[in-house]
Amino acid sequence: MTNQGGYFDLLDWLQDQKVVRPLPFFRQMQAVFGIAHILYIDAACTPAGVKPHRLCHTFGTAAAHAVKALGPGVFEPPLRHALASIRPLDWSTLAPGTPARDGLEQIAERLGITPCGVAYPLISREGRQAMLAVHVAAEPCEWHRFRRLHDRDLFALAVEFHASLLQGSEQGSGEPATPRLTRRERETLYWAAAGKSYWEIAVILGITERTVRYFMANARRKLNVVSNTQAVAEAAWRGLLPGPDLH
Repeated sequence: MTNQGGYFDLLDWLQDQKVVRPLPFFRQMQAVFGIAHILYIDAACTPAGVKPHRLCHTFGTAAAHAVKALGPGVFEPPLRHALASIRPLDWSTLAPGTPARDGLEQIAERLGITPCGVAYPLISREGRQAMLAVHVAAEPCEWHRFRRLHDRDLFALAVEFHASLLQGSEQGSGEPATPRLTRRERETLYWAAAGKSYWEIAVILGITERTVRYFMANARRKLNVVSNTQAVAEAAWRGLLPGPDLH
């Protein structure tokens, strides 16, 4: 039987919190469902890489550094695959020999765990993608039974947890508001992201180089960064670079 009492206890706890703290919630999930580890990520997936907006997990700092040391070529493919999934993604269904499966197996080996888990995809804001993944130390037959018993409750709790975080952000829990960039500022950032110099951007946009510098300075100030590289990365993460206005 499923742990209905534990599910409703967790649901009540989430709804009672003015500000949801991920780790206390994860600890309760671990205790109720016998989960070994939990990872939650809300990120922007761009050609340049996966940029986390919010990342929480139960693995600890040393484990996080160990995975990061593997490099983005290892840990990004399984992340991208899970974040792009439409339905819950069982890690065992990843095709052997693919970058996602190979990356997952290297991560599991580095952490000393079995690649046994499931990622629940979540709808996010501002073009981001999110997921909550759980790992259970179980044999294949036990893992199948675990999912049959708890999948529905875990998915529902993942949705409620994610919604609570988003709602807290919208109510002013400290997350910065989306900057309002002008059309020219976004165009200037777009061409800067394409590797164009100030002079080249001025020619493309039909303005002076001094005006280009002015737009870039405004963009840096609004995005609260100190360099053009940071401004481009921040704008891309926030979905503020849809492309140049060619009209």
